[in-house]
Amino acid sequence: MGSSTIPSADNITDSEFQDCLGRYPERLEAISTAKGAKDGQKTLADLDDYRYGEAVDAFSSAESKPMTLEDVKLLVEWKLRHGKFRPTLMKLVSSNEAKAAQETIQEAVKYYREKKDVSGALQILTQLKGIGPATASLLLAVHDADNVIFFADEAFYWLCCGGAKGSIKYNQKEYATLSDQAQALAKRLKVKAVDVERVAFVLMREQAGDAATAVNPEANPGAKTSAEDTKKKQPPAKRKASRSIPDTTAPIRRLLPISPISLCHSPPSIKDEMQSSPYAEPIPLPRRFSILKEQLVSGKETILVPSWQRLLQDLSHEVAQVSSSSDSQIIPTIDFADISKPNLTQPFQRQLRHRGVAIIRNVISQATAVDLHQEVKEYLDENAHLKPLPMTQSRLDEVYWSPPQIKARVHPNVLEAQRFAMGIWTSKDPTARASTNFPVIYADRMKIHSEEEEQGNTTTTPIARIDGGSVERWETDGYGRAGTYRDIFQGRWEDYDPWESSTRLRVTSDLYHKAGACSIFRMFQGWLALTPGSSSIRICPLPKHATAYFLLRPFFSPSSSTEYAEEEDEWTISQPQNSILHGALPSYPQEINPATHPHLQLHNSLVPVPRLEPGDYLIWHPDLIHIIESSSHSEENSVAAAASVMYLPACPLTQTNALYLSRQRKSFLLGVPPPDFGGGRGESNFAGRPGVQDVSEAGGEEGLRATGLLPFDEEESDCDFEREVLAMANGILFPNLYDML
Repeated sequence: MGSSTIPSADNITDSEFQDCLGRYPERLEAISTAKGAKDGQKTLADLDDYRYGEAVDAFSSAESKPMTLEDVKLLVEWKLRHGKFRPTLMKLVSSNEAKAAQETIQEAVKYYREKKDVSGALQILTQLKGIGPATASLLLAVHDADNVIFFADEAFYWLCCGGAKGSIKYNQKEYATLSDQAQALAKRLKVKAVDVERVAFVLMREQAGDAATAVNPEANPGAKTSAEDTKKKQPPAKRKASRSIPDTTAPIRRLLPISPISLCHSPPSIKDEMQSSPYAEPIPLPRRFSILKEQLVSGKETILVPSWQRLLQDLSHEVAQVSSSSDSQIIPTIDFADISKPNLTQPFQRQLRHRGVAIIRNVISQATAVDLHQEVKEYLDENAHLKPLPMTQSRLDEVYWSPPQIKARVHPNVLEAQRFAMGIWTSKDPTARASTNFPVIYADRMKIHSEEEEQGNTTTTPIARIDGGSVERWETDGYGRAGTYRDIFQGRWEDYDPWESSTRLRVTSDLYHKAGACSIFRMFQGWLALTPGSSSIRICPLPKHATAYFLLRPFFSPSSSTEYAEEEDEWTISQPQNSILHGALPSYPQEINPATHPHLQLHNSLVPVPRLEPGDYLIWHPDLIHIIESSSHSEENSVAAAASVMYLPACPLTQTNALYLSRQRKSFLLGVPPPDFGGGRGESNFAGRPGVQDVSEAGGEEGLRATGLLPFDEEESDCDFEREVLAMANGILFPNLYDML
């Protein structure tokens, strides 16, 4: 069988399947020999015998012995040597308490055998530290090798991606898809799930050219990998695709001696560590996106080209102004005690409108913030055995309902600061149903920095990004539904107002329902600092210019006659339009890097936010480009402690937000993650989780209303239209309210 063509899971015959299965031992032994083993370490072949032999024999019957933490560690060691090596995984798994781990596994296995519900069993297993859906599936697979498949990369590529390598999110939804495909194949050929797993391994490794010389340098530090080996490991399908895509950024990338993202504004110690985004290269999307792009520009070429040229010229001046100013001059600051003083608030609000980012100092007292931080640590420590791991590499704590979070969200000063900040938004439609006088709560996560991060021991790669969706900004059913960026696409970017609210009320920013994507209308993303330290965030303070640029960038490309197009007249509108939306992919955040967006000059325009003190509230416009880092490096290569923060977005009362609030209220009462954050058990079993009374004690009636637990008092507003908004929200949150009156 050739290495470039493999049978699909739908068409593979029984004889082909059995032939592949028969090749597994030889291929595994070759890889095991190539990888070798350190002194005292089991070889991959030894671990494979345990995974597919001893472990299945030991745990597959109803009378089998309980699986211990040591058994788990042995299976995890096999997983790391058999597939991708993740250096921190074993440490996380080992940190589980042995008795609790054994009891959790017993609970999951019992649940599975009684209910035959794989998803529910995985939910129980993923309560263990270091055990995500993939590793959980491995633990369950050795208990039922006939029917449960391990979530291996090779199995997913073969069964779910047609044999092509792609991005894997390792979540429950993807595993369910893999499991369904595996069961369909197993039923068709009358084979076991464990055999489907091994056949997929053989087919995908053969296709990748993973011969006996393949080496995992992480697993065997003494081994060497040649340049030719590295080239062979690159997936053939991906190499072919990259040759066929017209690459408009190639002239720019040839001038970059290091990865594009590493040019961002940061000290040298960070630049050396930064890696390029996996999507730094332009990636083509389905053909419907090229059609969409044609529809957006067709017939407007004569107005879009001069508009683009004006934008590039103006953008250059704005970036120069940002780079030549100090951080304190760029990012406005005001003390909470001064937000009622017009002589101070008016210049602050003008600068906030211009820059899109600001700090409101001392929103809560430093002592209160420090107490909240201590309370957070106690809540996390008390429930460490139940705490879920981060869904992503963002190092955000997947905790939403801790007592300190509730206290901060409904704190009267926080709600007042949000009212004040949202007051700069305006509406050209006087009938638009939105009120900034009644902020509503959006439950988000926390970023509690550990000592390990402060010492610089972090693998997180910072990437410039934009929240609030990605391809949705161009799609008709996304931001197009409300005409949010109509002025930009009509060649009038100067008329675009980032602070116009009526054109955002009907936006769908999460068309692809990715966990963690925000589905409500946030006027600001916000951080409340709990500890002193660097802000660990850099922001591009150009809400109008940068937005217009990244929206128009996909329609233009450098002139073929120039090696590096810096000037506005060296860029032309692309004919015909391709399907690339630079840095935007469905279900992923919008990414920005210097190679695809050169005129933003990110090394100059991304500026650090000044140091935060406990109780300070950092806010920024939802369209702003930003980078969030795990720690802050000084010029002397030391690491400055980053402030621990709570995410506290500022959200107005709208129909969309009231609908979300009604769903989020249920999540709060059950202690599960909010609707935007993927489901699961969350904090339902956490000790000390707050209830309705805690909200009332912390925020009173206003806090209860902001959380959706008490109807809004329509008589609180003296504006007829605002009373309509309150009545609308009450109808959504309390549909039987008026029947009871």
